[in-house]
Amino acid sequence: MVESRSVVLVVEDDGEMRSLLCDGLRNEGHSFREAQDGDEAFLSVLRAVPDLILTEIRLAAGGVDYINRLRAVVPNCPIVVMTAFGDEKVQVDVLRAGATAYFSKPVHLAELRSCVKQLLDAGRQAAAKKVVVEEGVR
Repeated sequence: MVESRSVVLVVEDDGEMRSLLCDGLRNEGHSFREAQDGDEAFLSVLRAVPDLILTEIRLAAGGVDYINRLRAVVPNCPIVVMTAFGDEKVQVDVLRAGATAYFSKPVHLAELRSCVKQLLDAGRQAAAKKVVVEEGVR
C-alpha cells in the first residue's frame, strides 16, 4: 500500500522564512502549498483542505480572528502557529481560538518537525479508524 504524502500549508509573509520552513520539513515526505498572508491562506483552504496548516500569526489578515476563521472552515485540521511577537497572552488567545500548537520564534526545527509528525500521524490514525468503522457499518 502506497502512503500518500501529507499536504502542509505554510503561511508566512517572509519568503525566505517560508522557504526555510518548507525545506526543513521536506525530508519528512510532505508536499507543500504556500501562502504569504491570511487571506491567501484562507482562499487556499477553501479550494482544498490541507492535512496541516503551519502559520505565522502576525501577518496581513492574520491574528486571532484569522485562526477563528480557519477553524470555522477546517474544524479537524491541525493549525500550528508561530510568532516572534508573542507572549503568554497571545499564546492563550491563539490556542483558545483553535490553534493546535504554538511556537515562539526562533523555532527549533527539530521540535517543529516532531510536532508536525505527531499531529499528522494522529490524523492518519483517526482517518484509519473512521474507515474501519464505516466499513463495519455497511
